[in-house]
Amino acid sequence: MKKKSIIGMLSLSLLVGVSSTSCEDMLSVDTGDKTYVNANDTLYSYWGIMKSVQDIAERYVILGEVRGDLVVPTSYTTDTLFSIANFEDPKDGSCSMLNIRDYYNVINNCNLYIHNADTSQIKSNIKYMLPEYAQVQAIRAWTYLQLVQNYGEVPFISDPISSLDVIKNFDYNANLVNKDNLVDRLLDLGLTKYIDTDYPNYGDYNNGATGIAASLSFIPVRLVLGDLYLLRGKDVNDYKTAAQYYYDYLKTTSSYVPRDYVGANKSRLSSTGFTASYGSMSGARWGSYSGVYMKTLLGEVITSIPSSANKQFGTMLTRVSDIFGYMTTSSQSTDVGTDDNGEEEVSTSGAISVIPTYNKIQFTPSDAYKGLSDEQTYVHYTHIGTPKREDYTCGDARIMASMADVTYEGVAYTLCSKAASGNTFYYTIPTYRKCYVWLKLAEAINRAGFPQHAFAILKDGLNKANTPSIVSVMHVENVLDENGDQKYDEAGNALKDTTYTREMKYNAQGALYYVDSLEYKSFFLDFADDVWSMNYGIHARGCGYGSWAYEESPITNITGLNDSTAYAYDVLLAAQNVDAKTASKDEVINAVENIIIDELALETSFEGNRFTDLVRVANHKNAAGQKGTEWLANKVASRGVRTDKEDHTVIIGTRDEAIYSKLLDTKNWYLTKPEWKVK
Repeated sequence: MKKKSIIGMLSLSLLVGVSSTSCEDMLSVDTGDKTYVNANDTLYSYWGIMKSVQDIAERYVILGEVRGDLVVPTSYTTDTLFSIANFEDPKDGSCSMLNIRDYYNVINNCNLYIHNADTSQIKSNIKYMLPEYAQVQAIRAWTYLQLVQNYGEVPFISDPISSLDVIKNFDYNANLVNKDNLVDRLLDLGLTKYIDTDYPNYGDYNNGATGIAASLSFIPVRLVLGDLYLLRGKDVNDYKTAAQYYYDYLKTTSSYVPRDYVGANKSRLSSTGFTASYGSMSGARWGSYSGVYMKTLLGEVITSIPSSANKQFGTMLTRVSDIFGYMTTSSQSTDVGTDDNGEEEVSTSGAISVIPTYNKIQFTPSDAYKGLSDEQTYVHYTHIGTPKREDYTCGDARIMASMADVTYEGVAYTLCSKAASGNTFYYTIPTYRKCYVWLKLAEAINRAGFPQHAFAILKDGLNKANTPSIVSVMHVENVLDENGDQKYDEAGNALKDTTYTREMKYNAQGALYYVDSLEYKSFFLDFADDVWSMNYGIHARGCGYGSWAYEESPITNITGLNDSTAYAYDVLLAAQNVDAKTASKDEVINAVENIIIDELALETSFEGNRFTDLVRVANHKNAAGQKGTEWLANKVASRGVRTDKEDHTVIIGTRDEAIYSKLLDTKNWYLTKPEWKVK
């Protein structure tokens, strides 16, 4: 078989870049009074580039999930997606998910824009092209990030491909980027210059069915930079830099985790016991009127890629719903009326509806995911009358909004329902949302050497009241001789050892911590500011509910309460055979990282991040000498395994040894790109 070359791929990318953004299929948005520098500028405008981003949007979710541990293929999975899910190295171009040229189409459109746009033009004393120019820089950086995460090492091209001579003269070997050098190459192009550049002032994107705020398509430069440093993770400074970028974004946008966000759970006692439910309150993310796939009242979604209602209005992004078991149907309607002048006016609109197609589900939630959710303890606290806390074994409530168990014609099915919550199509694919940024902040803080602060993001929510303070508590033990008898000094006083490896700490709520005092003396981020005053713990999102008698005395951050042992630092570390009082700092950091990766599964399941999260964390573990390769291989190979929540014995499934063996070779973590050949 003739091998495809990257030369051919880039050549085709050039041609696709010229043809893929026709006016018929252009994203429709009010761009205001804008001047470009040549006749083809509208082709390479921000919205023309976003059109090419739509071509890689669905694979963001699909490639990120089907290779992870949270879903498994079914008998209805297509051959190519089955091969991807089982790391059988399907070739580039074998399906729509494996066309690397689509990424380079985005990049080339960005390069053409950056090369041609004149950011020095001034109108009303404002460089009005600069906001859009900054966003094109952000899109190019984000696209390279996707390439490196999926392919490992790829050609880095920053000049526009205007002819085949550009490709033929390209120095391939000197221009390869990977996780270790991508951030440096992008910094060389001046990415940090645009951290504080304002977003373009656009209106809504009209997709034929609803208005989607154009601001949702913008990518914060700080978040891309945070991702780049976290991906590299070569040393503590990289982790600190990543954390600083995440922190600065969250602070400048006042993106704390609010009480309503945490309190979006419901609970009820029934005749059959306690059941956790989720998603019907006004703050819930997955409800049909405030889902994560729309911009909610709480502003949870930061960036998303828009979809159209039918082909007449542009690109339809329905593949994610399709593979998770929903049939999508597009409709169109035409209304005839009169305009202000009495002339006939015809308006067209559309809509996409979804219905479950149980017997065509290609990927279904894994037993590993179900088991992880079941392992969580749901804590209910009532403050009506005498305060009372009760722990229940009903698991994490977020699963109620992420998957659905159904029976169709006598057969049981489980759907990944997050992409079509409430059988509703949401018209966007999110790429950044606030809780995901908080969890990556926790990941960066932890690897920077501050595991307790990282854990506090999950348990308490970092703020002035919850930050643990140092309380010196002396640890005293009697000194015994070799026979185990008490030893005394010459004066007859019992000898005692007052040395200790950890100081005991308490936060304002009285929760106990075992942490080196050095962590608190050297912590580099400030959570004393009032912007964090209502910050709550993320884990309570799925495992805590408080009711109250008086509105001025709410109890919602249940996992942070001092009497809650269900989600406690030392208890969770002990479950990994790590003693919080005596373990080494590296052991503690590794254990907290495992807690964070579990929280990422509970909070961001089926959103497209899972496999890249696993690879990034595995690389961190490997860099620290903590067997990250074996950890990742076991995670993915055990996606069909569920263990008992008490003794952790296997109760369902066995590890897939073929997948485990493949993933012990790190080159199998990445997709295969075409060869580079110059004729």
